[in-house]
Amino acid sequence: MSNNPDPFDSIHATLQGTPTRRGWYDATCPNCGKEVAKGQVHFGYNAEGAGKCFCCSWSGGPNKLAELLRIEIGEYVAPVRVERPAPELARWRLNPYELLRRYNTHPGNVARWQAYKPLSAETIERHGLGYGPLPFQRDNGDWYMSRSDWLIVPIYQDGALVALRGRNTGDRGPKWISATGSEYAFWNVENVPAGAICWLTENYVDAIWLMQYRPDWWAVAIGGATTWRSEWAKQLAARKPSLVIVALDCDLPGNGGGHLRDELIAEWIATHPGAQIPKANGPAITNDLLRLGMTARLFEWPADAPAKAGVDWLLAESQQEN
Repeated sequence: MSNNPDPFDSIHATLQGTPTRRGWYDATCPNCGKEVAKGQVHFGYNAEGAGKCFCCSWSGGPNKLAELLRIEIGEYVAPVRVERPAPELARWRLNPYELLRRYNTHPGNVARWQAYKPLSAETIERHGLGYGPLPFQRDNGDWYMSRSDWLIVPIYQDGALVALRGRNTGDRGPKWISATGSEYAFWNVENVPAGAICWLTENYVDAIWLMQYRPDWWAVAIGGATTWRSEWAKQLAARKPSLVIVALDCDLPGNGGGHLRDELIAEWIATHPGAQIPKANGPAITNDLLRLGMTARLFEWPADAPAKAGVDWLLAESQQEN
C-alpha cells in the first residue's frame, strides 16, 4: 500500500457530495442510502474524509469510510492535531433580553404560532415563544440577522439561554434551524416537579401543547429522535417524577414504529437494500431511565396511528373526539 495522507480526493470523487458551510459535504449515505433532503437529517463528510449519518447513526474516519465505499486510499496517517482555543460565546447569548423582547412583542407573534399549532395566547407567553429573524454568523466571523422570520423556541439550561430554535412557516428550506452558537439542551427538564407524570417528546411545541391540554401533566422535549444524550437521564432523574412516558414519533428512529414496525422495516429494506435499519431511540431512552431506577415506559402507539405520527397527532385526535 502506498502512503496517502490525504484520502479526501478519493472519497469525494466517489461520493460527489455538495459543499455546505464550514468544510462539510452532504451526500447520499453509503450505509443506509438516505438521500439528501432539505429539512431532514442525512449523511455528511468533511475535508478530512470522516463521515457521519444522522439517520442510521453510522460514523467513521477516512479508513472506515473508504472500506464502506470499497475504495483504496492507502494507509491514512491522521494529521497532528493543534489545540484550538474554545470558541467565544455567540454574541446574542451575551445579552439576549432585547432580542427576546422583540420576538415576544412581534405584532404577528400570536397569530403565526396559532396558525402552526392551537396554542393559547397565555401558553405562548408562558413559554416565551416568539417570532422573528434568527442570528447567524458567516465564515468570516460577521454576524447578521436572517431575512426570513421564524417561529422561535428559546431553550434554557441552568437558567441561561443556550439555544434559539426556529420553526419554518413556509415551504422552502429546513423545517427547524438553530441560531449560530446554539447548544442542544433538554428542554423544560428544570421545571418538572417531584412526583409529576412527565411525557418525553421529540418536538418542543408538541410538549407545550400537551401541557396546555393536560395542565396536570408535564412534558420535556429533546428536539429530535437522534439528539438524546445519556447524561440527560440524570437530569430528569434528579427531578424525581413519578412516571416518565417516552413518546417519540411512530417511526423507526423514534419509538420503533410500534404496530407499523414490520411494515416500516419491509419498506425500508425495499428502498434501502443492504442498509442498516435505523435504531429505535425510544427504547434506548427508556432503558437509560430505567437503569437509574426511574419508573418509565415506552408509549404504545394505537392501531390507528399513521406512520410518523407524533404527540400532536394524539392531541388533534383527542380534541376531535371532544
